[in-house]
Amino acid sequence: MGLCCSERLVYDCLRQWLALNGYPPTIREIQEDLKISSRSFVQDLLVRLEKKGYIEKQPGKSRAIRLIFGEMPLKGMVQAGYLTEHPERLFEQVRLDGRCYQEGDYALQVSGDSMVDSQIFDGDIVVIRSTNDLWAIRSGKIAVVLIEGEGTTLKHVYQHEGDPQFVLQPANPDHPTRILASHQVGVQGMMVGHHRNDSGLWVTVKTD
Repeated sequence: MGLCCSERLVYDCLRQWLALNGYPPTIREIQEDLKISSRSFVQDLLVRLEKKGYIEKQPGKSRAIRLIFGEMPLKGMVQAGYLTEHPERLFEQVRLDGRCYQEGDYALQVSGDSMVDSQIFDGDIVVIRSTNDLWAIRSGKIAVVLIEGEGTTLKHVYQHEGDPQFVLQPANPDHPTRILASHQVGVQGMMVGHHRNDSGLWVTVKTD
């Protein structure tokens, strides 16, 4: 979820304090840094940040705020549109705020508009959990799929038990639905997270 201006100010203050000092500020220190007169307003903003998943607090302690984020490799781009190949970005890391992920998960940047009706836009980042088992993808979920002889794409995947065909469904009526035999497709991973750049911060986008 995105942050409003006042929430972003407090979150940036927390990030800067942790980077400079190695520990988070107290509520009083946040007040002084941001020149906020109301202690209760700062407390309310911290509660909102916690509800949105950006911080975690331990009650009864003055410096017990932990930022919630994940750092992982950004392995390149995935096409959400017409299939093209994109170079893999080696050794590039990206910080994604508002979520923690499993070890081994990785990020891909979206290129194209075929998933816009699922609120996945060009330039967004999706987090992928590796699997090579097409049947492990629940029908209707979003996955990175390799189409034989064409390349990789991000689509909703539909399949039925006993049916050798897979349906790759875009979320944009301007792009065609593909129906392919199982030997023509291979899954590289399923989408487990979604982030959008908000003034330099990769914020969480709520997904179903």
